[in-house]
Amino acid sequence: MNNTDWKILIYLKEERSINKVAKRLFMTQPSLTYRLGQMEKEIGVPLFIRTNKGVHFTDAGDRLYSFAEKELQQYQDMKNYVIHDPNDVSGVLRIGASQSFTQSHMPEILKGFADKYRDIDISLTNDTSDHLVKLIKKEEIQLAIIRGTQEWYDYNILLERQPLYLISAAPIDKETLPQQPAIRYNSDPTLEELRVRWWRQNFDKDPQFVLAVNDCLTTVEIVNAGLGHAIVTGDILKKCKPEIYRQMIYDRSGNPITRSSHLICKSAMLGSSTVAAFIDFIKYFFHVDQNQEEDPELRG
Repeated sequence: MNNTDWKILIYLKEERSINKVAKRLFMTQPSLTYRLGQMEKEIGVPLFIRTNKGVHFTDAGDRLYSFAEKELQQYQDMKNYVIHDPNDVSGVLRIGASQSFTQSHMPEILKGFADKYRDIDISLTNDTSDHLVKLIKKEEIQLAIIRGTQEWYDYNILLERQPLYLISAAPIDKETLPQQPAIRYNSDPTLEELRVRWWRQNFDKDPQFVLAVNDCLTTVEIVNAGLGHAIVTGDILKKCKPEIYRQMIYDRSGNPITRSSHLICKSAMLGSSTVAAFIDFIKYFFHVDQNQEEDPELRG
């Protein structure tokens, strides 16, 4: 297999369409279909499932896809090294970001990064922070932006700290809040621990959860529609309607309860030109000291 094969796999994962991939690679549809068949013949197992809704990868195909990303990145890194042109960075960048960070920051970040590095293909995984740490360890992604005090002992940068807010469709009254409907959304255990700790410090009764949703943006939309209350990070407040009530929450010492954002990766990944370019861009975006390389908060 060669670099064209790796590109076929990467584009097919994105497009799910043989016709669209053929157009991107300036190939005919029959020649691309033949090449997919040759891949399966060479590997010796089915790699693709063809349906009316497009092409899907088998488990073996997914494993080959992960390998293709790494191979294509190594090839591009080699070209960049030989050319010695720091402004000509290209390849595949596999990144992950927590759900709330994705919804609040990633559109602007990706737009700015893509404008600066037009030859870098970006694959973004959106998941909870604790699961992103697992993906980093397995090298299924090259770097991740996570939230909270996840256990991590390698390269990490503190990007920001966001205060937590209680948002509510009704006026916030601590006397009646436990009787008001609450909205729960999926998050990693560290955020859930902050929410539970704050609630137990302020109320004797458990919250009255009426809905459980997948992410914080859906939660905000439900609160915007006039139902219940929830706890979210401050950067999500811009998604709230002006009439939504909001109140920063504090610990027993009167300090704001915050949620930190970190960029993490394995040190070995720093040799990748695409990873290095993204880290430099993120540092600039968040005004992080260029000499700052590690934040001890993630060391458990």
